[in-house]
Amino acid sequence: MKKFDIIIAGGGMAGATAALTMAQLGLKIALVEPIEPELETSPSFDQRAVALSAASINIYKTLGIWQRIQPLACPINNIHVSDQGHFGFTRLNAADYGVDALGQVIPLDQTGPVLWQVIRQTGNIKTFCPFNIVGIDSIPSQQKNSQIEVQISDQQNQQTLTAKLLLAADGTFSSTAKMAGINMTRDSYNQHAVIANISTELAHNNRAFERFTKQGPLALLPLTRNRMSLVWCQNEQNINSTMNDPDMDFIEKLQSAFGYRLGQITKVGERNQYPLALHIPEQAFNGRVLLLGNSAHTLHPIAGQGFNIGLRDIAALFDQVQRAQVDGEDIGSQPFLERYVAQRQPDWKQTITATDSLVRLFSNDFLPLIIARNKALCVLNKIPFAKQKLAMAAMGFSGDSAQQTRGIKTN
Repeated sequence: MKKFDIIIAGGGMAGATAALTMAQLGLKIALVEPIEPELETSPSFDQRAVALSAASINIYKTLGIWQRIQPLACPINNIHVSDQGHFGFTRLNAADYGVDALGQVIPLDQTGPVLWQVIRQTGNIKTFCPFNIVGIDSIPSQQKNSQIEVQISDQQNQQTLTAKLLLAADGTFSSTAKMAGINMTRDSYNQHAVIANISTELAHNNRAFERFTKQGPLALLPLTRNRMSLVWCQNEQNINSTMNDPDMDFIEKLQSAFGYRLGQITKVGERNQYPLALHIPEQAFNGRVLLLGNSAHTLHPIAGQGFNIGLRDIAALFDQVQRAQVDGEDIGSQPFLERYVAQRQPDWKQTITATDSLVRLFSNDFLPLIIARNKALCVLNKIPFAKQKLAMAAMGFSGDSAQQTRGIKTN
């Protein structure tokens, strides 16, 4: 039996970041991941790109690893939001808010292995890979010495790990959450996201675009080498034809939906798709199991907040654990976890409600709603205070911010 302070289920972006963050507190960390992160088959680090908010970038800076990620990243200096075929639009510019960039776009397939390189150089993180968690003892009345027991297996042998706290960061359909008796609610948007990298005739100049189309929201994020990362939400009736279209037909449809702000779309890479739904747990923790990342909340990609809210959770947990160390508090106890959840609830509620409302507002052809949302975009573009609130929320600075999100290094 091997003893740790924290066990983390899942070595994707959220789990890897959590491991590096908690390790800064001098804790012994066990990171359990079933698939080698360097393998191309790893689902944790696929070909998607994510836009890191300014607050998320601060977190990686305080961890001392942003300098390793930055060469892979492309800054977002401007965001252009519009509604296809209608007059409403708004723009956000980094210079208006005194920041170098509103965010940075990183490719997951390249960033994940960088995090794992740092993990393997960190002495107080022990990796168990490839291993699966096959059993947990998370019922409070059965806990021994105020710890949780976790059984892991690599198909050849089984080991038992113990810790004060188990963080379930193993994705939307978390098997760890199921083993802990945590149920999920799933509300389908009846949409699929089409993912691809594209090239355009004109330089993107570090601009990001969010365009609301008849099919669903369409986002283009700037990448290095003048590429763009496409996320195009399609309804279920059209997803098969969109995925099966020859490249030239796909480009023609995309050009019609996006327009010519970047000139001609000249190339499209491999297309992938995944269904979209809002996944929310009925409870954030049970016993000594706490959900993190997509296990805790899987959002629609319309506002690009899914991964960023997960990073804010990690930064808040860091603050809470640091205080608990000073006070001698058990970091897996119910009072500790209840306090963490209470602190995070306002951000969860605000972000989830805003994201869900945007999907339903901009995926609707009801004429009064179309008129109302375009008026709202125009008004927003002309009111500096309202734009600033939107920009601060997009950068991850609204509400109660953890130390790391503000760039404060605490040790």
